[in-house]
Amino acid sequence: MSADDPKQRGEIESKAAFYIYGGNPTGTITQSAFTFTTKLEKTGKPGMVVIYDNLKGVADKTRLVSGCPVRYSMVPNPPEKLSEKEFTAAFDNIIKALTTPLTADEKKSGKYQPPKPPIVALTGTLAEIQDHFYKEGWTDGLPVIPPTKEKVVQMLKGTKHGPDEIVAQSMEPEKLFVTVEKVAINGVMAGAKPEYMPALLALAEACAKAKVGDLARSTNSFAFMQVVNGPIRKELKMNTGMAAMTPGNQANSVLSRAATLFLKNLGGQEVGVNTMAVQGNPAYSFVAPENEEKSPWPPLSVEKGLKPGESAISIFTGGWSHVGNYFYPGDGLEVLAKDLAAIELPSYAVALISPARATMLKERKMSKEDVKDSIFKNATQTLKEFRESQYFPTLITAGIRRGGSYPASYLTDPDDKVVPVYLRNRLEVVVVGGDGPPMMQGWRMGYGTTISVDKWR
Repeated sequence: MSADDPKQRGEIESKAAFYIYGGNPTGTITQSAFTFTTKLEKTGKPGMVVIYDNLKGVADKTRLVSGCPVRYSMVPNPPEKLSEKEFTAAFDNIIKALTTPLTADEKKSGKYQPPKPPIVALTGTLAEIQDHFYKEGWTDGLPVIPPTKEKVVQMLKGTKHGPDEIVAQSMEPEKLFVTVEKVAINGVMAGAKPEYMPALLALAEACAKAKVGDLARSTNSFAFMQVVNGPIRKELKMNTGMAAMTPGNQANSVLSRAATLFLKNLGGQEVGVNTMAVQGNPAYSFVAPENEEKSPWPPLSVEKGLKPGESAISIFTGGWSHVGNYFYPGDGLEVLAKDLAAIELPSYAVALISPARATMLKERKMSKEDVKDSIFKNATQTLKEFRESQYFPTLITAGIRRGGSYPASYLTDPDDKVVPVYLRNRLEVVVVGGDGPPMMQGWRMGYGTTISVDKWR
């Protein structure tokens, strides 16, 4: 489940004559398999990877980016339906991959220098440009603003940082470096104005630091949520009140769209190559400006260590499950918690609470931490239910044995014991929305990464 395990790798290097790496049929694990085996190849240890035929694009892309043509053999997916003939062929291919002499290409060394792309992709009519950009996979499927030299220069005026300054050393999923100019180009395409540049640069940095590569590659169907704090919300005239997360406001929509373009154009994301989402996600990227003016609690950015009044963007990943809206009498937190406990676990969760609901909770003398505590204490399952999660035998068990956050008693306590299924530090609360009924909803979101916007002005 990891791109590297130094202990295991060391054992293979010292004891094994060769290795065969087999993983499960997901994009994330396939990429990890080739990343791990590349490290072994560099030590001179011969080996190969067994992959599933629907993930050939992931294998080829990872080998290209790593510069190491690790050999692999494909088997049909699902593996439990392999015929005896297919099983025999799979073993023959494994032996062939391990024993066939190296080709001239496989013996090459040094650095591969790809040809530099032209500065001007093409000239033509607007329709021709839109068609070309779409065919190249540079858009989200919608028309874009052509990033002419003049428009990019104008966009760069929105920040004091130079066009060649590095914003991110490793943008997922292909770990590519990102410059201020590249962010400006994609900002133009997304429909941004020059004054959006500090927010766009913070968003690009957040996308890189959030390490979304595994999620972008996964056969699961992830989404990304942005929470915006501080004066930048007003400067960009973001919608912080009614329908805050609904398309229609320019800044809200541009930031949402920019995250998608960043992953595609700055991170190298390609559907069917390194993005293998089986179903996809309609909430692929959404923006939730926190209503700080109507919130009785400190904003998310302050919770994450930034100063009051400092502008920030936080990015959360996950998003394949959602519960709500709730406007029950009482605080409603117990109902929210029980529904969150039914979401595939283990997980993180973000509760989006309307100003009216936040005021009600504040009148009950509840702080934001009290709200998190209530969700934590009521989001429970029996250990039998929790252990039935597909992740328990691997991720949770391994995490506990490495001294992870879940108590070691989760491995030994009786099945009927009722336990919290979220970790206390995996719950976030954000006040979002305008006046109206006391609504509240919960999203399977986590891995929050908060970046200051002000440092990119």
